[in-house]
Amino acid sequence: MGGQAFAKAGPNGSPLNVPRMPLETYEKMAAVVKTELEHIFRHVDFPREAPGKHDFGDIDVLVEGSIGPWTHQSIKEAIGGLYHLNHGGTHTYAVPHPDITEAYVQVDVEISPGNDTSAGPELFEWTMFMKSDSDLMQIIGICHRSLGLTCNDKGFHVRVEQLEPYNKQKSLLFLTRDPDKAIAFYGLDVFKYKCGFETEDELFDWISQGQFFSRTMFRERTEKANDRQRLRKRPMYGRFIEEYMPAHPEAGTDGREWTREEVLGKALDTFQKHEQYHAMIKEHEIRENEMDLWRRIKEHLPLEGKSLGFALKGLKRWVDFKDGQPYILSEPILEDHIIWSRVTSNEDQLMAWITLNYAQVKALEKARSVSCSHDSVTESSKSAAL
Repeated sequence: MGGQAFAKAGPNGSPLNVPRMPLETYEKMAAVVKTELEHIFRHVDFPREAPGKHDFGDIDVLVEGSIGPWTHQSIKEAIGGLYHLNHGGTHTYAVPHPDITEAYVQVDVEISPGNDTSAGPELFEWTMFMKSDSDLMQIIGICHRSLGLTCNDKGFHVRVEQLEPYNKQKSLLFLTRDPDKAIAFYGLDVFKYKCGFETEDELFDWISQGQFFSRTMFRERTEKANDRQRLRKRPMYGRFIEEYMPAHPEAGTDGREWTREEVLGKALDTFQKHEQYHAMIKEHEIRENEMDLWRRIKEHLPLEGKSLGFALKGLKRWVDFKDGQPYILSEPILEDHIIWSRVTSNEDQLMAWITLNYAQVKALEKARSVSCSHDSVTESSKSAAL
């Protein structure tokens, strides 16, 4: 939060004095905070700052693995905080400045995703990776988005293109949350990453040397609204886009152009995810077949408007199958509707049956709907009377 969290947190809403810290003060305070928090959490660390940074607005610390019960108050007391703000999974504290009277150091303590779960330690290391080096992972993400690669708070994923248009979350095929494996897959130098970067240009050079990085891909990237916001709010990202790439015309020109399909194939081979991928594709095909069947049923019915709606709902709720043959139920199916495309093999016979029976199931569904509306009104009247 860059030291701005306490702009209105002082007495009567006045701002606290939170000056930027030179490196010496930052390191001194970070050491104290780490020592105290290690009595509360098993894993305590600081995401690596941007290269070449000489002063600091706050101290960002990531924690995971509770040693015992804790509260934001116990953390506040442990690190000597006088003020506290809660921002979801991050607790922000104002700790008295070690060198300046009536001044404070802002300490942001973030509880790592998966805290106190079996996946906690892995997620801690992954989150450290995602939050280190300022905008590094945002730059990598945007430069490789068109190839279907995504890093989020859960790990490294490849997006399955067929599922992405209708369910972005389900399109994510998990690959790993091991930072070294993700870096290596991008074709980037793992050893260099662990050594760190002296300058911003050194970091940008490293990004542009990845095996998938392509100037054509970069130039033809599709910017979203939040990408444009990022240009305004994230200086390092902006400098890569607007300064580094124009100044380095050779960046991304010495490798071959990878397609999204080639990257997918390499990901499936590298991380042994063929089985999971085929399961996702099978589920997608079932969905597509089912949607196509219901599209044809809708076209087959000689109805429109509400009548069509009742008929379609009636078919889904009042029809079951036995040995591939449809029949009308005495009670409706309200959840987990049958996937018709999987239980019927002769569509011509199915359409003929629908022609003979749609009026009956439409009437059943209409009556059920009226009954539900009546019950709802009755319950509302009872509640009002009470």
